[in-house]
Amino acid sequence: MGQPINIHDAAAPLQLVYIDDVVSAWLDLLESSPPRSGYRDVAPLYRSTVGDLERLIRGFQDRRQRHTVDGVGSGFARALYATFLSYLPAEQFSYPLVKHEDARGLFAEVLRTDNTGQFSVFTAYPGVTRGGHYHHTKAEKFVVVHGEARFRFRNILTNETCDIPVSGRSPRVVEAVPGWSHDVTNTGSDLLVCWLWASEVFDANRPDTISSKV
Repeated sequence: MGQPINIHDAAAPLQLVYIDDVVSAWLDLLESSPPRSGYRDVAPLYRSTVGDLERLIRGFQDRRQRHTVDGVGSGFARALYATFLSYLPAEQFSYPLVKHEDARGLFAEVLRTDNTGQFSVFTAYPGVTRGGHYHHTKAEKFVVVHGEARFRFRNILTNETCDIPVSGRSPRVVEAVPGWSHDVTNTGSDLLVCWLWASEVFDANRPDTISSKV
């Protein structure tokens, strides 16, 4: 990990198989009745080039440093990403997050994606209310994992309101949809801990967060 890569022919073709698929093929042969012999193809077969392989590996490392991940859930990227992670030294299994803390609690971005938003975590002390804004386009999903809370909503056009009490003892998703001002209050006696998914990565130049009391 972190060693220089010397490439003499980036266009050189590669044919690769994933070790799990090789093992599965071996087990199929061993368990077949009657036993089979001879050459067998391992599937799936991934076709790439030296240059593309280097680009993907460097991309994994770059995204990891930026707390970003995407496109590693299937196919060649899934197999290569697992292989990349398997070479991480133990001292890199953990890394700190940038946190923003004030009298209400803390907020920290956990993971960003290229195309499907970001995940964050925030806390609130007993009696504290966070939020009080709406979004034009951004959507959010909240999950209280510890504590008691009340989510309040107000439609900015009709003034229709909605209150949703939630508890970390019975996790459920609470959605904040565009056009509804929303806030969350810690109604318990313990620290409130809440996971948050937003449909887009935060952009300080276009935050799409408009202050509006519920």
